Amino acid sequence: MIRTFKYEVVTRASSKLAWEVFSNWRRWHSFSNIYGSLIWTHGTPWSAGSRLQIEIVQPVHAFIDHVITFCEPAEKVGWIDNAFGVAIEQWVTFETLPSSETRVRLVAEIVGGESMEVAGKPAYEMVFDFTRGWYENFRTVCDQLAPQAA
Repeated sequence: MIRTFKYEVVTRASSKLAWEVFSNWRRWHSFSNIYGSLIWTHGTPWSAGSRLQIEIVQPVHAFIDHVITFCEPAEKVGWIDNAFGVAIEQWVTFETLPSSETRVRLVAEIVGGESMEVAGKPAYEMVFDFTRGWYENFRTVCDQLAPQAA
């Protein structure tokens, strides 16, 4: 079974600034408290074929293999995550709006893990909840860093 979900935020930040915040994996600890280590294990970060090993420390300890499939900085990035027998394909786009704000949109498909539970929830629900929290915290940081309107 494939589960699809979408989420988007709009930030006052330019698409360039939103990308800088998004692509700085060292900052991800400020978007969520689930991270342990984040290590690029192959290739140049954010280039197609590069791999980021993501350690999750809660609600369970695990390592996620994050493989970049496409990257056009400040425009669009795609990757596939693998962990727990679950694969998640994700695409994130950065769209400059007429107001000079940026819409950051995520579209994801989850395959596998239908019967798996993590911390008492179906795995896909945990992924949805994590995604919403991560992107809301990301938006907050982007808005804090964006120049104030005149």
